[in-house]
Amino acid sequence: MALDDMKQQKSTASAWFRSLRDEIVEAFEKLEDSQTGGPLAGEPAGRFEVTETKRTGDAGEDAGGGLMSVMRGGRVFEKVGVNISTVYGTLGARAQAAMMARKGLDGMADDPRFWASGISLVAHMQNPHAPAVHMNTRM
Repeated sequence: MALDDMKQQKSTASAWFRSLRDEIVEAFEKLEDSQTGGPLAGEPAGRFEVTETKRTGDAGEDAGGGLMSVMRGGRVFEKVGVNISTVYGTLGARAQAAMMARKGLDGMADDPRFWASGISLVAHMQNPHAPAVHMNTRM
């Protein structure tokens, strides 16, 4: 695969995870707004607090980051986290050895660079009888 094609795929994936996060946050806040009955109907609807994260490499260089979106104490949801990140850098010697041993990636010594992007969703409902939700996907 050409380098420009890979750069475009990375950019597209990172943007898609951001868009998916935005859609999930909007949908969960709409669910909170729609809860007009039940024991918590008089409470404020839950809203997400968004915190930007930054990652630095060993030498202080930019190594990516993401967004942490957390809702606490809503009408429907006790706690929800919808987090995205795009990180990159160079694997240290121990991580390279582990990747080579577990995944058979012999080329790690020649090129220890990595890139990853993804989304994580964990939702706990106010109703103790409703199951929790947990989802991760990444590139």
